[in-house]
Amino acid sequence: MKRPNPTFLKRAEGIKKSRKKRTLIIILVLLVITFVIVFISSIAAAQDNYRLMFPDLVGAATSTTTEYSKYQRPVHTTTETTTETTTEETTTELHAVLAATPTPIVNTDRAPTGSQNNSPDPFYEDWSFSFKPMEVQTATYQQRAVGLEELKGKVENYQKNHPNMRICYEFVSLSSGERLGIDELDPVVPSGAMAIPFGIVYYDQNASVTSALSEVVTYDSNYRGSRTSSYIAKTYSYGKQFYMRTILHYAIAKNDSIALNYLIDQLGGMDEALKGVDAISGYISYSDSSIYKDYQNKEHRISGTISCYDMGNYISYMYHEYVNNPKTYQRLLNDLAVNEIDSPLQAAFPQDTKILHILGRNTEMNAYLECAIIDYKEPVALIIYVEAASPDSAGTAIATLGGYTQKFLEDCYSV
Repeated sequence: MKRPNPTFLKRAEGIKKSRKKRTLIIILVLLVITFVIVFISSIAAAQDNYRLMFPDLVGAATSTTTEYSKYQRPVHTTTETTTETTTEETTTELHAVLAATPTPIVNTDRAPTGSQNNSPDPFYEDWSFSFKPMEVQTATYQQRAVGLEELKGKVENYQKNHPNMRICYEFVSLSSGERLGIDELDPVVPSGAMAIPFGIVYYDQNASVTSALSEVVTYDSNYRGSRTSSYIAKTYSYGKQFYMRTILHYAIAKNDSIALNYLIDQLGGMDEALKGVDAISGYISYSDSSIYKDYQNKEHRISGTISCYDMGNYISYMYHEYVNNPKTYQRLLNDLAVNEIDSPLQAAFPQDTKILHILGRNTEMNAYLECAIIDYKEPVALIIYVEAASPDSAGTAIATLGGYTQKFLEDCYSV
């Protein structure tokens, strides 16, 4: 029998080993590719879960409509793509909402130490808010109309993408009367924001009083209030007296619930006060019962509601009356300009933008109503109502919708 050629055997064995090595290498490469695919899939799945759990915190870096968190301020620059214009943003931390606004010297409020001086403290009115000159619009009326329609679409898309919220929106150009409303006729819970229409009625009735509002009221047990909703209750004991000008300041600038009750009493009680308010706008009167479903789809039948449309009318009325008769409404605008409650809208506009506002808050119903005059490229009224599971979610929604509005206005003056 012929013996195998040893050279052939060695070659065959080398080929066999080479094939094994190639097979091992291919297997290792496939394993690495499989691992990478599994890893990427797990990251994507985790992101989807995160998006479902925290819808307000996802999408800021990737969506074409940017969301603004409570402590961020956008600086817009535009970049063109083949299909649409997107926005890039750089953010800075927001520490003091009204830091750029001059603060008047108000009375020396302090908690009593053993005893308090019950005499009314003086109120110093040593500054006046004024609107800056309007800029020149560069967009045509047609371009502005298209932009307004795009703004409407953004707000409606935000509503659809956040079914766990109830959102109402009203925009009014105070210079032209142009309006945009989304669910602006639905009932909303205004809470402390009612200080705006009640304040308007008070100054209307006292239009001839241009000197100090020196009528004195006394804080007593008839005006019990929560320390969390009333600066007066938190700071003073019964018996403290206040000038009416101080009460008006507290109702507007401090969202003080007891001061608001004093204001209503000075107007002759709720029924009389609402006659003046409804004469300005009463699509939904604060005294009427309204039926609506809240953000949890629970039905309510309650009084004490208005609409964003009504609040837009109140603010428009105040602005135009101020333009025609500044002395009557100057003090009201001064107080709105130094409101001490942070405005979520401040994150949506450049830092030097003056925002005169009240944020009505009803924590039991998770209802938040931001009512603002924004002195930007042009003076506008912006009323945004949000019901949400948490204050942070509501604040993020208000800031985001404010950001859409800011971008619309910016585009009207930069075409």
